[in-house]
Amino acid sequence: MKNFLKKILEDWKARKRARAEKALDDLRISYHTFRVLLANNDRSLDLLLNIDRLLTSPAPSRTELSEKIEDLLSITYELVDGLNRLTGNRYARLYEKHDALSTAIRQSLRSISIGSSRAAGCIFLEDLTPDDQSMAGGKAASLAILKQAGLPVPDGFVLSANACKEILMAKHLDSFIRERLSGLEADASRKTYTEGDAEDIRKRILQTELPESLSLDIQKALDRLKEGGEICLSVRSSALVEDHPEHTFAGQFKTVLNVNSFESATTALKEVVASNFSVRSTMYRLNAGLPLAEYDMAVLFQRMVPARAAGVLFTVDPTSPESNRMLISAVSGLGSLAVGGDAPADIYRPLRDEPEREAMDSWATIAQKTRRIIALPQGGIAEEDVPAAQKDAPLLSEAEIFALLEYGHAIESLSGLPQDIEWAISSEGKISILQARPARLAHHDRRSVNLSRGKVLLESGVCASPGRCVGKVKVIRNLKDLDALAEDLSGPVVMVLKQSMVDAARWLPDVAGVVVDFGNPADHLSCVAREYSRPMLTGTGKATEALEEGRWIILEADKTRVLEAPERAWAEVVVRQSTRHRKKSRPAAITRSPDPVSARLRQWIEPLNLTDAYGPTFSIVECKSLHDIIRYSHEMAVMAMFSAGDEVLEDASSVLLRLGEDVPFHFHIIDLGGGVVPGCNRKKMTPNDILSTPLLALWKGITTSGLRWNEPAPVAAVSNLFGRSLLDGAGARPVGSQNYAMITRDYLNLNTRLDYHFAMIDAVCGLNSRANYIRFRFKGGGTSAVQRQRRARFIAEVLQSLDFFTDQREDLVTASIVEVCLEVIQDRLTTLGQLLGFSRLMDAAMLNESLPHKVAQAFLAGDYRLESLKDELALSS
Repeated sequence: MKNFLKKILEDWKARKRARAEKALDDLRISYHTFRVLLANNDRSLDLLLNIDRLLTSPAPSRTELSEKIEDLLSITYELVDGLNRLTGNRYARLYEKHDALSTAIRQSLRSISIGSSRAAGCIFLEDLTPDDQSMAGGKAASLAILKQAGLPVPDGFVLSANACKEILMAKHLDSFIRERLSGLEADASRKTYTEGDAEDIRKRILQTELPESLSLDIQKALDRLKEGGEICLSVRSSALVEDHPEHTFAGQFKTVLNVNSFESATTALKEVVASNFSVRSTMYRLNAGLPLAEYDMAVLFQRMVPARAAGVLFTVDPTSPESNRMLISAVSGLGSLAVGGDAPADIYRPLRDEPEREAMDSWATIAQKTRRIIALPQGGIAEEDVPAAQKDAPLLSEAEIFALLEYGHAIESLSGLPQDIEWAISSEGKISILQARPARLAHHDRRSVNLSRGKVLLESGVCASPGRCVGKVKVIRNLKDLDALAEDLSGPVVMVLKQSMVDAARWLPDVAGVVVDFGNPADHLSCVAREYSRPMLTGTGKATEALEEGRWIILEADKTRVLEAPERAWAEVVVRQSTRHRKKSRPAAITRSPDPVSARLRQWIEPLNLTDAYGPTFSIVECKSLHDIIRYSHEMAVMAMFSAGDEVLEDASSVLLRLGEDVPFHFHIIDLGGGVVPGCNRKKMTPNDILSTPLLALWKGITTSGLRWNEPAPVAAVSNLFGRSLLDGAGARPVGSQNYAMITRDYLNLNTRLDYHFAMIDAVCGLNSRANYIRFRFKGGGTSAVQRQRRARFIAEVLQSLDFFTDQREDLVTASIVEVCLEVIQDRLTTLGQLLGFSRLMDAAMLNESLPHKVAQAFLAGDYRLESLKDELALSS
């Protein structure tokens, strides 16, 4: 009987050990599934970046695009499958989402048209992106930058160069034009191309009917402009090489003014297109060494200003660049006479800086004005006499001149070059910017001119999304700062983040640009920045230190630098703009992609709709793109790992190792591989048995001298502490449950439940900075809700000061830090270890609103025993 009972006991122990070993093996499998999922997350984001580049390229390889998309479909399926293997098929519906997107993407991929330009159709200035600029021309691109920066540029749209080419492709007009221009380059006398030839080309173009799709685009664009009132437009060229420092094409192409109907707009369009082949512009091309028969012109349609006066502003006086003055010319009425030099103009030469130091009489030369050009009510323009009372009067007041100077400084700071700016002013004194281009300074080195942009504030990082913008610095350290952004959008804002947090993506339509300390061009926020065409500079390492809150800056993402902007000029720009600065994504109803299939592909692949991991819309239902599936799978996998070891403790606690030394904070060690010294089987381990880099860093903090592991709450009375069970978002977490740490050489997942609260840490700490991260959660306490929330505020303040991106909701604190080097991760884990010991029972001390901040400062100063607050804590208790 004794042997029988002994055998039963041995069999029971063997079965128990087998269950324990199986539970550990299952957990190791889950861990490796998780690490593969993390690697696939990085691979999928890299593929998103490559696919975006291909879809925005003017002539991508169909084969390469198909291969990249198939790779992405395969890897995102692995993400979905990995998540479900990790969670026991808890997210099986994600397979259906992935399958539906895969089917739609593959069907579109089979019919995609590769090689056509992306920028066909009408693109409004406020919607023009860097991807479109190569087909919008220099003039439109420059005006788009100014308008999107908040400068007073009249509304308008550009018909891209490829769209204009459709006119020339009709009825073989392009062949006719090439035939007429043939032989001119070899003709030394340059007499083989005559006014007659140019007129023949013009007539052919005017007689050509616009393609139906092009007419529809223009009509839609005009309808959109009419939403702001009756239209009165100027129609002018925006050549791809126009307004370039080497080739300005100034005055070479036709401009049609006061266009007020669809019929007159299409006629004006043809006139401008035909002017590309005038004798004057053709000879300019020939002398500049540019192709003669190549059509490279877009056409700009823009609201006209009912001008009282108009003219030109040079931010550096071209006749005397070293004088430190600007030059303004002004004529009565529309500005045609000013740019053509056909009428007397008032000339003003104020100082660039502090012009009020000199009397206006000393730098103003007032002309006798005789003629002016006006817009006619029925359309078109006319020339008339200037009324006698206005002939000798200054066209501009001193205040209006000073306002123009501020605009000049702002525009110059954006471009980094002296500017030649066309402007107009209404009878109400409202200034409009009609054009801006680099000024040509004869026989002068631009580098010797003192320009408006200031010193370089930051020069580091990589370009995540190209472009240039101006805005006020807004440093974002937590979700509370993000939510407060709504109060700071009275002018252009540049978000400056410590980390590239996807939570910031929801604000990208509203900000001018983004600068990030730690991130990379393939992360979620970078992908969304490219989607919205917001300039973004990432991986700078020190932007939050180098860029002061509220400072005006110029972000040049392409050049990976940030410069100082003229604060007074940009502050004045914001004051004068009556409408709130708010950027919008491009409206698909107006902007026509030459290949709608490409647009659908981007819509199913790139947009990120799941930007708030804590919001009600963070669900499988809202996964509308592959990017959403990537984001959702990653977030849910990380959350699953926070509780992955719970079941193992129930089945395998008897075979787990235990770490505990010097402090009453013990936890089981679950070695997933490489985390402990080989062969170690001691039940009670010491730090010498540990090989896990993140756990050793955490333990260093836990065992810091002076922490209050063995002491009661730091107040005289603790009667308000009570035993309670805690709940987190995933389910019950009873006080007193066993603590455990899952570890490998470079991984740590710690779950602790002690003193009425729980804390969780999930971290990767290795040589690959891009893969490194820490995620931290803290919740609960044994006191009132108010005191628990105060302790949460103290913890959030500490973590924020350590560069964690933090969020506090009641007594729950979540924080993360990503993509930093091994040394930084080790340092932050050590501090978290100290925080675990310091914060226990600390909610009992939070008896007034000032203490969370004071206790945080004491902790950061190393005052773990709160010697600096002894008197206050004694009084409070």
